Amino acid sequence: MRQTIALKINPKSSGRSQAGVVWAGLCVDFGDRAFPDPRWSDFVVVVLTWWVDASTSLLRGKSRRQEVMFMEGPFAVVVEVTAAGAWRLTCVERGLRNVTREQGTIEPKELLSSVVSCAEIALELCRANGWCSADADALNCGLRALEEEIAMKTN
Repeated sequence: MRQTIALKINPKSSGRSQAGVVWAGLCVDFGDRAFPDPRWSDFVVVVLTWWVDASTSLLRGKSRRQEVMFMEGPFAVVVEVTAAGAWRLTCVERGLRNVTREQGTIEPKELLSSVVSCAEIALELCRANGWCSADADALNCGLRALEEEIAMKTN
């Protein structure tokens, strides 16, 4: 069963560490629940770069499975291409045992839309606050590659 699943960013809860790493609210939203938590905060520019790169690899067919980690905590999201072409997300808490916390299936375009939107919001947050960095440059470059890949798949 396919459901509404989206990557969500909360730029209102954001800042920059002394080391120059940008953080903000970030989670995978399943509608009535979120992973790792609806109030989760993480290093969004770095984590979103991983989401962008994983999405690009899946779209290009370089792999049928990608794992995206959260930096703050033992949490990961495994994204797999299903036989029907949908993407299955499995949210895992790593530890002595891997525990599946959430799971769902989504149309790729829906997830891609939320990944692109979150990346754009994170980059705007960086621009608006003058938070230039190599991480932001990497996200911007990866986002452009993902958008090109999406455009090629839809034309």
